[in-house]
Amino acid sequence: MPTELREKLKRQGYHLLGQRGAFKACQWQKKSLLHGDVCYKERFYGIESHRCLQMTPVVDKCTQSCDFCWRVTPSDIGMMWNQTSVAESGVLAPSDLLDEVMMANLRSLGGYHPKIATSVTEKRYYEAREPRHLAISLAGEPTLYPFLSELIEEGGNRGMTTFLVTNGTRPDVLADITPPTQLYVTLSAPDEQTYRALCKPIVSDGWKLLNESQETLHSLSCRTVNRLTMVAGRNMHEPRSFAKLILSGEPDFVEVKGYMFLGSSRGRMSNVNAPSHREIRAFSKKLSALTGYYLQEEQVESRVVLLSRSKDIKKIQ
Repeated sequence: MPTELREKLKRQGYHLLGQRGAFKACQWQKKSLLHGDVCYKERFYGIESHRCLQMTPVVDKCTQSCDFCWRVTPSDIGMMWNQTSVAESGVLAPSDLLDEVMMANLRSLGGYHPKIATSVTEKRYYEAREPRHLAISLAGEPTLYPFLSELIEEGGNRGMTTFLVTNGTRPDVLADITPPTQLYVTLSAPDEQTYRALCKPIVSDGWKLLNESQETLHSLSCRTVNRLTMVAGRNMHEPRSFAKLILSGEPDFVEVKGYMFLGSSRGRMSNVNAPSHREIRAFSKKLSALTGYYLQEEQVESRVVLLSRSKDIKKIQ
């Protein structure tokens, strides 16, 4: 990893683990501890915000350079590096990586001890020190990590649920990995032209691979989700094409999530690209009508709406 990238990530609050693993405390973990507020993942699925960790095994690697992504891309710091090749010798083994993630979580909780932060209860503080949910996302493309199945299994061995977020450009990995508790495939374009302009794939056949990943969802035994990152003025068109993509995979859930003007994306996008929740809800209603999915839940603060194939959603414990 380039030194300039490493230093920038540290300034942004990332705990760097080994050569390219990373952890960053989620704002919702902090809000949950201090105020009892919860993120949409707890509201939708029962994933406790104060006991959820977000991490990545490959913070500097991705097969896309999406304009809306908060991660640091080569163009952001004016230098290039190999973004798609990951050697086994260049990453931490799953057990070591999770050990480092747990230690980073403990360090991040240092200022939230009830003796210091009096609004934090002892119960929630000590629960946060023993997390139960592992979100393999944060930044980078986790399917590039060569030990992904082992990482999912290691999380399960430690009594944790696992949530894997991918951009869908590695259908070969999705077809063979140990199933996580919940798998997210991101859909950020209704057609290849929009995909190439907005997601800027580094791999030449990214659109084809994404469509293959959608079709792979049918064969998976875990809960599946399509996350639609909606960017005003860039991809909030052709709801019928989005619906066709969704129905090709028939995921259990669809999250229609508004782009937020955050992180390194602020150098590529404008605040006008962040849609209002009213716009997200309106687009979600169109998708609901076109797909037959039920409009189940929403969280205004996060600008996200949940669509579901079933009226009944089993919460994750």
